[in-house]
Amino acid sequence: MTATDVLATLPDGASAQVAGEVFGSPHYGGAPLRAVAARRGAARLRCASVLKPLIVWTGGGGRTDDGERAVRFSDNAATNRIWHAGPPGRLLDRIASATGVRWRTASADPGWFGGVEVSATELVTAYGALARAAAGDPAAARVVGWMGAVPPEQAFGIPDALADTLGVPASAVAVKAGWIGHPDETALRTHAVAVAERDGETVVVAALTALPYPADRERYQEALRAGRPVVDVHEQIAGPLLRDLLAAASRDLARLGAR
Repeated sequence: MTATDVLATLPDGASAQVAGEVFGSPHYGGAPLRAVAARRGAARLRCASVLKPLIVWTGGGGRTDDGERAVRFSDNAATNRIWHAGPPGRLLDRIASATGVRWRTASADPGWFGGVEVSATELVTAYGALARAAAGDPAAARVVGWMGAVPPEQAFGIPDALADTLGVPASAVAVKAGWIGHPDETALRTHAVAVAERDGETVVVAALTALPYPADRERYQEALRAGRPVVDVHEQIAGPLLRDLLAAASRDLARLGAR
């Protein structure tokens, strides 16, 4: 099943997109060796927490406890301390300088890191830059290492889903996911990016999803306001789709490599 086939199964009112790129050695600065992308619905989605590793890396948090908490445990308070110290506009400039991807906050509150809207292709480009930088930048290497050590419930089963397709152990797949159902939205957003090194190449895949709220939307919002975990709701609603999209994109990349 291709990524396009997976997207064809989306319910009405849903949006999702996926992209993947294979890069050469860390010293290769050209275009990706192979690239795939597919989309259904919105062209861009709010990013939730999926930018946290890039914020930590470019915001100087790659050597701090806040940086580790932001990446490994998706700690919003730790992320905000790095984000606002940037400040946000300057930090987005640093991300653009480091990755070649320019983002801006799209919400009414320019100080909210969750207001940045992204596409899956932008994510794989940016995380490809982070992965290549990790070969010589200790801060980047630590950030990627923290992505490889997120709690299982925050990895959404993605390392296991990609291991066979990529031909690497699950422990070699670094992941960062983001999940949020903001009160002004009609869908739950669940996103993920994964990075793996394989035979001198870097494989990066990313998926963004916005799926209709569960029936108990009010209970979800109450949990969110109270600071209780909601990642289990996102796993139930979006976990299977995320895994299918990322695995399909990895297979699509493998087919391109076999030609």
